[in-house]
Amino acid sequence: MLKIHSTNRYIIFIFGITLMITGLGRLSGFFEYDSVIPKQSVALLYISMGVSVMFISYFVKPKKEKS
Repeated sequence: MLKIHSTNRYIIFIFGITLMITGLGRLSGFFEYDSVIPKQSVALLYISMGVSVMFISYFVKPKKEKS
């Protein structure tokens, strides 16, 4: 059970990093135009969502098995 749960935590963390990097890329000008993030205000939203998802991933803990 612990291995599966730590995998979920890792996947959530990677998703947050992906959101944050996508937003930072658009905001810094690395992506001149992206159809997913057309405006810089949307890029700020992606960055904030990415940071919050990474923060939430730290609170994902394994369930204790009942004996």
